[in-house]
Amino acid sequence: MSIPKMRLNPIKGVEADAAVAVILKPRDGGLEVLLVRRAVNPSDPWSGDIAFPGGHRRGGEPLIETAVREAWEEIGVDLNRCEALGTLNISTSSRDPELRVLPFVYLCRCELKIRLNEELSSHFWIPLETLRSSRGYAYMEGVKTPAFLLEDGVVWGLTYRILEDLLKRIEGLA
Repeated sequence: MSIPKMRLNPIKGVEADAAVAVILKPRDGGLEVLLVRRAVNPSDPWSGDIAFPGGHRRGGEPLIETAVREAWEEIGVDLNRCEALGTLNISTSSRDPELRVLPFVYLCRCELKIRLNEELSSHFWIPLETLRSSRGYAYMEGVKTPAFLLEDGVVWGLTYRILEDLLKRIEGLA
């Protein structure tokens, strides 16, 4: 199976406050991306949202190590077994505009056994083709916003913007 060309950013030289892992795997001639649903927790601003594994940087930790550590802690996946392809553009959240998040893109050709920690309630793989055909709008927190409308829920906000960046790079538009 040939992996589509993507124009990704280099892994080094970018500063951010947090990192997420955009984990891809080949399937049926295309690619799927792993998404997680955050557990319902009143103290979590992203409670119940669909997201990527990831979290805050610790001290001077290199951001790629943040992505690897958070993937291990949240989903039990060792990203060192996968190929780090590069990064997407830094994104911010409307809920915390000061928080700069750097998405690292990984290609995992090996079988992954997902083991969720208490921060997450579920996970699912979604074909990139399904994302492309599920673009729409949803009212989130009282505002009409672009979103992916999936069977598993609405993907919006930060996760939506990261996925759009990925899709544009695969489609050669970025």
